[in-house]
Amino acid sequence: MIPVGKGKICLLFCLVLLLALHTGTRLGAAQTLQAPGRSQPEAVSADQVSYDEQTGRYVCHGNVRIDLGSRMLLANEAQLTSNLRTIWMQGNARLVENEIIFSGEAIYASLDDSRAFLFGQRCSMKRPGLSISSDAVQYRWDDRLVLFDGHVLMVDGDQEKACTHLEYDLEKNKAS
Repeated sequence: MIPVGKGKICLLFCLVLLLALHTGTRLGAAQTLQAPGRSQPEAVSADQVSYDEQTGRYVCHGNVRIDLGSRMLLANEAQLTSNLRTIWMQGNARLVENEIIFSGEAIYASLDDSRAFLFGQRCSMKRPGLSISSDAVQYRWDDRLVLFDGHVLMVDGDQEKACTHLEYDLEKNKAS
């Protein structure tokens, strides 16, 4: 093991801080991004948030949290369009709405279309007394309809159902 003195640690810390300031990245700080033409800001926080001028997207890394009012998106990484209307998240991605938790490896959300798509090995929607998992999930929050495709398994209380396609109406608490 190489001994590291206090001076070297301080120098290393200063270099990391200067690099972060130079690249426009704020380490460990929550940032609020204001979408053009919107009166309510979407709060976006992450360990690192930067703007890629070539793609016109915000890039977030580490403990990403996007607060959209009644909905919250969480993941390890995210990319957002500059107007904050399209979001791509990956790595332990979750969409939380009240007591409902959607999860998957990745989430694509379009705020203009009021829907989210979940992808990955096993996507799910859970709330007390109900668990539905499948290969892919689409959530349309305007009409509160959730579409499950692939290997679908629904556990509702003590009842189970397996199928290849399922639609669940959150307003009626009913599957079809």
